[in-house]
Amino acid sequence: MKGLTTPTVWADKTRRTLNAVRAAMAANQKRIFTEHWTDDEVRDPLLELIGRKCWYCETIIQRADVNVDHFRPKSEVLGEPSHRGYWWLAYKIENYRIACKHCNSGGARFDGVPEGRAKGTRFPLLAGPRAWHPKDDLDLEQPLLLDPAQRGDPGLLGFDTYGYARRSDTPYSQDEAQSGVCRADETIRILALNATQITDQRRELMTEIAELAQIPGRLPKIQARIEKKVDPTAPWSAAAMAALALQRACALPMDATAQPAAAHPATLAIAPGRSKVDLRNLLEHLDPAELAAGIALTGPHNKLVHRAVLQHDGRISVLGRTWGTPTSAARAATGSDDVDGWDFWRLTIAGVEQSLAEFRARHTPPGAPT
Repeated sequence: MKGLTTPTVWADKTRRTLNAVRAAMAANQKRIFTEHWTDDEVRDPLLELIGRKCWYCETIIQRADVNVDHFRPKSEVLGEPSHRGYWWLAYKIENYRIACKHCNSGGARFDGVPEGRAKGTRFPLLAGPRAWHPKDDLDLEQPLLLDPAQRGDPGLLGFDTYGYARRSDTPYSQDEAQSGVCRADETIRILALNATQITDQRRELMTEIAELAQIPGRLPKIQARIEKKVDPTAPWSAAAMAALALQRACALPMDATAQPAAAHPATLAIAPGRSKVDLRNLLEHLDPAELAAGIALTGPHNKLVHRAVLQHDGRISVLGRTWGTPTSAARAATGSDDVDGWDFWRLTIAGVEQSLAEFRARHTPPGAPT
C-alpha cells in the first residue's frame, strides 16, 4: 500500500462524514457510512496497483462492480456482538482491499454446492488484543485471515499441480502453533479459494506454464507468453509463478553430493509447533497399511455425526475436499468458525476410540517444542 496518497478534497469530505458518524455514536443514534470508498479518486489508484483483479483470489473482475473491501470491517465484527466495528478506519485507504463478489459476500461453489463463508464482516484474530477504539494499537492484533497487502502473508499460500491452494512450506508461526490453527487453511476455507471454477482455471494455467517452460530453446515469443502470465496484473499469477518455479527446480542438475532423503518419518526433524497444528509428525504412530487405505474419522456436532478420512499424507478429506489441518477440516464439515478439530475428530486404534487430541498427547514426548 506504499505510495498511495489520500486526495485532499476526498480527505476533507470523508472527515466530515466521519465526524457525523462519531456524533451519531455519542448520541446513540444510527450511524450512516457514506460509500466514499467507491469514488474514482481512491478506487482507481487501488486498481492501478495490480489491475482489475481480486486481491484475495486473483480472479479478474469482469462485468461486475469492483468491491472495495474494508480489511478491518467498519460497522461490526462477526462474533463480537458488542464491537462497533473499526469505524475510525472507514475512510483510511490503507484499510481498503479490492475484492470480487465471491470473496467479499459469498456465492462461490464446489461441485455445485455453496462453499465458503465470505469475508463480509469477519475479522477473526489469531492472537493479540483486539482494537476497540481509535487509540488502540492495531499492530498488537494478529489477524487470522491472510492479508494480501501485508508483507509475508501472500507467501504463506502455495499451490499443488492440480491447481488447489494449500499452505506453502513456510513453518507455522508461534501464534499458529499456540492456537492450533493454520492461517492459510482458514483463509482458503472462509474465502473459498478452492471453489471449482477457480481451481479448474488455475490447473489449466499451471499446465500451460509447465508445457511452455519445457520447450527447449524457447523463442522470444514463448518467453513473452510466460512473462505475461506471471505478471502481477494477470489472473492467478501466484499459481503461474509456482508452476514456473517448479519447472525451474526440476530443470536444475542433480547434486551428486546430496544425501539421500530419510527413509522413515521417525528420522525427520520435527518442525517446532507443527504437531500442534497438523498431523504430519504423528503419522509414524499409525498402521501404515491402514493409513494407506485411509483411516476413518468421526465428529459429532449438533446431533449429527460428520465423517472424514485421514489420508496417508496427513491431510483430512471431508465432503470431497482435503484440508491440511484437523481444525479447518472440522470447521468445513460443521460450518462453524469455532470448532477445535483436535477435540472434534475421533479415530479408533486397536479397538480404542480416542480424539486426535488424546492421540497426540500419547505420542508427544515430554518437553517437545510447542
